[in-house]
Amino acid sequence: MGNVRGRFRDDLARHPAPPLGDLVQQAVLQGRRLRRQRRLAQFGAGGSALAMLLVIGLIAGPLGFGADDAGQPGGMTVGGPGGPVDTATPSPTESPGADPSGFEEGGGAPPHRFVPSAPSTTVIDTVRIGAGPDGELLTTTPQGALELLTRLLPKGGTSGYASLPSSGVGPGMPYVQVYLDRGDGPGMLRLVIYQDNLRGGPAPGTVELTEVPDNCVQNKMVTVHHGGGLRVDLMISTCLTWEGKGTSPALPVLSVKEAIEIAANPIWGTKLPAEFVINGAKRFSTLARSNG
Repeated sequence: MGNVRGRFRDDLARHPAPPLGDLVQQAVLQGRRLRRQRRLAQFGAGGSALAMLLVIGLIAGPLGFGADDAGQPGGMTVGGPGGPVDTATPSPTESPGADPSGFEEGGGAPPHRFVPSAPSTTVIDTVRIGAGPDGELLTTTPQGALELLTRLLPKGGTSGYASLPSSGVGPGMPYVQVYLDRGDGPGMLRLVIYQDNLRGGPAPGTVELTEVPDNCVQNKMVTVHHGGGLRVDLMISTCLTWEGKGTSPALPVLSVKEAIEIAANPIWGTKLPAEFVINGAKRFSTLARSNG
């Protein structure tokens, strides 16, 4: 038995012990490398997810996904006049030389962005304004203005009567609407009375024509300047509209010459003969108040 133990000691002496210190050190270093690699892998996955969220955010921001398309913040909106009140749907009427599609290229404008035409106003005539009315006069009301307007219109059926809120230089002045049907379907007319330039402005009898091809409500507007800073605007529309909610195409029902004759009538003013105001109050007692 003692010989066996002696042989084991001799064999162990001939084979030195392995360098355990190096093995332990290498195992520690390898463990650190593995932990570092795991952390980097976790960060890489999180970073990829964050990058994906940022890309989605950048895409969704300009396009407005998730927002109300009716003009809410972030929603998709289409870029929209002069005149008393209206902002109307663009008319299909084309301006000479314009792109029939209604879009304009070049000039730095974003592609497929609608570019409305600028209003064009020119003096087209000078007419004689006759003497004003005599007798009892009452403050012009929307009903009185409609009574006078419907008497001055050419023969045809009328409907669509409305009083609209005036704005701009003549707040509170009558601004009225009527549909006229001369046999080819109704067309819309709007008339507004201003008194905004008591000390100057165009001479009485000056006639101006303002054209806005992309505005079907105010497609053509005849302005006749009366004395005392008074002016009468008569709009010839190429659409019908209801409560500012939409439009439908319609033919113009007056020529520019006919509009001049109506707007140049000397009866127009901030006061009308009492018969127009009184009869208008009876005839249009339920006159609708429209928002455009």
